[in-house]
Amino acid sequence: MPESSSSEWILSVAIPRPLDGLFSYRLPAELRGRVRVGGWVKVPFGRVSTHAYIIEPPKPISELAAGLDPARLKNVLEVGGDEPVLTEDTLALCRWASEYYRSALGEVLQAAAPAAVLGLRTSARSAPRKWKPKYGLKDAEGLALTDEQLQAVHALDALRLDAAKGKTALLEGVTGSGKTEVYLEIARRTLREGRGVLLMVPEIALTPQLHERLESGLGEAVGLWHSAMPAGKRRDLGAALRSGEMRVVVGARSSVFAPIPRLGLIVVDEEHDPTYKQEDRVRYHARDLAVVRARFAGALTILGSATPSFETRERVREGKYALTRLTRRIARSGLPQVELIDLCDAERVEDSRSPLARKTLNDIKATVESGQQVMIFLNRRGFAAFVVCESCGETPGCPNCSISLTLHKRASQLRCHVCAHFEPIPDRCRKCGGHELAPVGAGTESLEDQLPELLPGVRLLRLDRDQVTSASRLDQILTEFRERKADILLGTQMLVKGHDFPGVTLVVVILADALFRWPDFRAPERAYQILLQVAGRAGRGEQAGRVLIQTFQPEHPVLQVLCGRLTEEQFIESERTLRLELGYPPFKRLLRLRVESSEREKARTEAASLADAIIEGISDPDLGVLGPSEAFLERAKGIWRWDLLIKAGNVGLLQKVLAGSRAWAQGRDVNLVADVDPQGIG
Repeated sequence: MPESSSSEWILSVAIPRPLDGLFSYRLPAELRGRVRVGGWVKVPFGRVSTHAYIIEPPKPISELAAGLDPARLKNVLEVGGDEPVLTEDTLALCRWASEYYRSALGEVLQAAAPAAVLGLRTSARSAPRKWKPKYGLKDAEGLALTDEQLQAVHALDALRLDAAKGKTALLEGVTGSGKTEVYLEIARRTLREGRGVLLMVPEIALTPQLHERLESGLGEAVGLWHSAMPAGKRRDLGAALRSGEMRVVVGARSSVFAPIPRLGLIVVDEEHDPTYKQEDRVRYHARDLAVVRARFAGALTILGSATPSFETRERVREGKYALTRLTRRIARSGLPQVELIDLCDAERVEDSRSPLARKTLNDIKATVESGQQVMIFLNRRGFAAFVVCESCGETPGCPNCSISLTLHKRASQLRCHVCAHFEPIPDRCRKCGGHELAPVGAGTESLEDQLPELLPGVRLLRLDRDQVTSASRLDQILTEFRERKADILLGTQMLVKGHDFPGVTLVVVILADALFRWPDFRAPERAYQILLQVAGRAGRGEQAGRVLIQTFQPEHPVLQVLCGRLTEEQFIESERTLRLELGYPPFKRLLRLRVESSEREKARTEAASLADAIIEGISDPDLGVLGPSEAFLERAKGIWRWDLLIKAGNVGLLQKVLAGSRAWAQGRDVNLVADVDPQGIG
C-alpha cells in the first residue's frame, strides 16, 4: 500500500445510534481548522447523512486503526458551527455515563445535545434572541432568612467554597421550611463569583413556578430547559448559555446536560423523586449524573428533600455526603395535624364510587364554608378502574397490553394508560352479549362528578394527565387555584410535587392503601414520601393545616409514622435492616435485564437461556440472579417482556454481567433491554 500523504487527516466521531465505538472519516483540509472537540459534524452513514459528535482532535491518517483501508474512508461533509456545543465537563459526563450504563457514547451524546440543541430542526434565525428576565426583580439584594436558614446557608456555602473536588450535601428540610430560599441565597453567592447555576426539578410541571421565583430572586434571566421546549428556543438557549449571556437554568432531568460554562452550583430539588430516572433509550438517573458532573466541574451539589431517598441517606451515613437540616416551617402555623380515618369502621357516604367517609365530607364542607381551600389526592385518573360484565365477569382489556382498559366517561371511551389505545364504551359484553356493564373502582373523573352533588355550589378544579394537555393549561389550573377561583383542587400525584398554596388548610387522601400494596421493595419508602409530600401542602399560610388520610390499614407503619405514633427514625431503621438482610439498595446494586419478543414463549425461553448463561459464565458469591419471571406488566404495546434481576455488591460485577448479556443477545431474535439501578418494576 502506498504511503499516505502527511497532510491527510482523519476524524473519529460518535454516531447517534446504539452502536459501540467510534467511526473514522477523512477530514478535508478546508474543514480542519473549524473542528473543535465538543462540536459536531455532518457525515455520510450508510445511505443517509447524519450529525455526529466530535470527542477527540483530528489525527494524521497514519494513525488510522489497523485493518481499516484509507481508500474506503468517506469524507466529513460539514462542520456544524465554529464553537463546541458541549462544555468540557458535559463531555466528560457523557463519557462517564456511557461507561457506567454501558450505553453507546453516541446515544448518550444525543441525549445531551439532541438535534434541537444543534439547530438541525429549525431554520436559521436572522438575529440572535435577546434574553431578558420575564419576571420583575424582587429582593435580589438579600433574602429575609430565618436563623435556621442562615445556618444552612453558611454550612453549604463553606462546602461550595471548598468544592474543588465537587462536594455533595443533603439539605433535609420539612415541607414548608424554606429550602428554595436557601437555594436562592447560595445561587446568588455563586453568581457573584462569575459561575453558573443549575436547579433541577423532577417534573416539567414545576419549572414555571420555580422560574418565576429564581428570576425575581436573582435579578437576571433564567433559562427553562426540558424536553418539551420548542426546537428553536432550545437551540437559542444553548447558544446563550455557551456565550455566557445566560448563567442560570432551571429544568427537568435532561437539564443535567445543559451547556453551562464554569458551573458552580447544582441543586437537585426533591432528589428522592423516581422521575429523575430516564425510562427509555439511555436509562440514566439525573440525580446521580448531577453528582458526577459537579465533580468534573468542581461545583457543589445540593440534594434537597423533605423525604430523602434511602440511597442518599446511606451516603450521608457513610460520610460521603454532608448533611444540613431545616426542622421548622417558616409559616407560624407549623406542621399540619394528621388524622387517620379507618374505613373499616367509619360511616360512609352512600352511593359513592370512591370510599368516602361521612366525617371526611363534613370536614371538606366546613373548610370550604370557612373560606379556606382543600386539596384532595386520589392516585387514579379516569372515571373507573375498569368495567365488568355482571353476567359473565368479562372485563375489556387492551389488545396490546396485559392490562384492563380504564373507563373515561366524559370522552365516552375505554383507554389504555400504557399504549394510549382507546375504543368506544361498548353497549354490550363482547363475550356473552350481556347489557349489564358496571364500572368498578373510582378515579378523579368520577369524584369530580360526585363532589358538586354532595356539596352544592362548590368550585372544583381537577389536576391530572387527562386535564393537563399543555404547559399553558397546567399554568391556568394552578393560577386559578392560587387566586382562589376554586375551593377544591382534586388530583393525582401531580398534586404532590412542590406546589405552594397558602389558602389550603385541609388535605384529604382518599385511599392510602394502594400506595403501599405495590409489589416493589421500595413501596413503603415511596408511600411515605408521597403521603408526607401531599400532607405538606396543608397549612403553608397563616392558618394551621390538617390532613385526613382514609385507609383500611390504619396500623400500617407508614401511617403510624405520619400520625406520630412511630418515629421516622424507627421506620427508616426497620426498612434499612430489611434491605440489608435481603440484599437490596442501598447495600447492593441492581441490574434489570428484560428480554422482549413479539412471541410470549420466545420471551420466556430466551430469558431462561440468558439466566443459565449468566450463572454458568460468572461464578462469584457476590452475584445474585432472580428470575426469570414475567414483567409486572407482561405485555406492553404488543411486546411480551420477561425479566431477570441481578444483584451485586459492586457495579463492576453488574457491568461484567451486562457486557456478557449483550454478547449473548447478538444474533438472537429478541430485544435485550438493560437498566442499571432500576427505580421501578414496570
